[in-house]
Amino acid sequence: MEELTNLAHMLALKERELEIVLMIDEIRDGAVPPVVMLSNIVNVLSDKFETDFCLLYLINRETGTLDLKVINQQDHRWGILGVGRSLEMAKRAIQVENVTLWDAESVFGTSLPPECPPEMKFVAIPIILDEPLGGILMARIARPFDSDDIQVLKTAESQIDSAVIQTYTYHELKQRYKELDTIYRVDHIRDQQLPFDEMLNVVLQELCQAIDAEIGFVMLYDDEGEQLQMRAITQSEFLTPSPDYELVLALSNEAVQTGEMICHNAAGQALCSIMCVPLILRDEVIGVFGALSDHEPHQGFSVDDRRLLRAIVSQMDTAILESLEKRRLRRVLGRSVDPHVLKVLLEKSDVDILKGERRVLSVLYADLRGSTQLAERSEPEVLVEFINSYLAEMTEVLLANGGTLDKFVGDEVMALFGAPMSQPDHALRAARVGLAMQAAHQALLRRWEEQGIAAAGIGIGIATGELIVGEIGCEKRTDYTVIGRAANLGARICAVAKSGQVLISQGTYDLIKDKVEVTPVTGQHFKGIDHDVTVYNVHRIL
Repeated sequence: MEELTNLAHMLALKERELEIVLMIDEIRDGAVPPVVMLSNIVNVLSDKFETDFCLLYLINRETGTLDLKVINQQDHRWGILGVGRSLEMAKRAIQVENVTLWDAESVFGTSLPPECPPEMKFVAIPIILDEPLGGILMARIARPFDSDDIQVLKTAESQIDSAVIQTYTYHELKQRYKELDTIYRVDHIRDQQLPFDEMLNVVLQELCQAIDAEIGFVMLYDDEGEQLQMRAITQSEFLTPSPDYELVLALSNEAVQTGEMICHNAAGQALCSIMCVPLILRDEVIGVFGALSDHEPHQGFSVDDRRLLRAIVSQMDTAILESLEKRRLRRVLGRSVDPHVLKVLLEKSDVDILKGERRVLSVLYADLRGSTQLAERSEPEVLVEFINSYLAEMTEVLLANGGTLDKFVGDEVMALFGAPMSQPDHALRAARVGLAMQAAHQALLRRWEEQGIAAAGIGIGIATGELIVGEIGCEKRTDYTVIGRAANLGARICAVAKSGQVLISQGTYDLIKDKVEVTPVTGQHFKGIDHDVTVYNVHRIL
């Protein structure tokens, strides 16, 4: 008889274990968010064991702290534990090796609170799967937990641990999806080819939405590379000087100096959280991308938030680099090439056009003859007006024919052909522009003569050869120019060119001799050349 009783008891215990396993398994298999799944599991435990309260704590993988995730309260007296004591009990729970029974005295000591009856019993359930994941606390007053309860709870824990892992996995997959979706959205914004500032503002709005921030901002170094300046921000009123703004500036400078992300929670008087990540391009820090939260309550930017910010920056760094390079290109070449040429250059974002390189080019110099005498017999304002009109005419002819304006040196024009745009016919273009400049200048002289002002013509010199071309200068000022023997030769040929002449070097002539009508000019002597030089006076293009 005793054997049958024991067998019936064992069978009943197995049925309880099987029931709790099936119920937890069914909850795990349900298509519900992790928070709902954990809440349903706690509710099942509370119902099946008739607890007065049941608390579920999980270890925060980011901070290592225990977070209270679910509360099932059937009796108000669970509050006697208080936040601090319940957290301490949860810490004890994750340290035990198995389901453990505690009495009231082991929890409160000999001085029990009036609200806690001596018969109240507690159960600590550590949640472990290779490593501690969290713990469950439950309590019951009506009757103590027996050995069967403990056994069933051990079986339940074997299912709960995998449910917690499922929760972590769900969260990780959800965050990964959110990260990929954010990257896709930012990439789509980049592809819209918006103006630089508009692109930054749209991306910052996307950032604020992705990580629940109130303010997104971008700081970039100024043109001199000395100071960070606010380039875009979602709340312009924040730009007003304030301690919080100074704090953001200080943390941004810290980020660029260390080359690491900076994240401060509870950072300032009005700011709850700040994070910023340096923009590093080609091993050079060019600015900071960041986000702020200024509302309460705010738990601080999490690891997921930081990962999202890094993901956005990883998509924005090349876009910002391209935009900055285009700004630099506009600054250096905006007045040197035709707008249509500049547009083509800006579209070649994969090429650093301004870097130094060796290239065979043609260089043209056009110099106003008799400008000293003109200055002596003209009023200053008349002289300036004439020279400005002359330079304007020469520039218009030059740009219209695909030339690049290198610089003005007083009343001399220096121009390039074959850079920055490659031009196989650079020598012929230079000769053609030289003749067109002479024609345009003659028309200009006739207009001034009608006003009673007589001025001399221009002499033009052209040379072709291998030159180093690129952006040359200092932080304060740069020019897109050339260095090399051909540049010096072109200047010296221009110096001997008479009014109305277009003289070209031997190198230029060799490239276009079948396409021009010229007269050789022999016996020329130039500094740095120890033999007579022949140049060619171009009359017309064949």
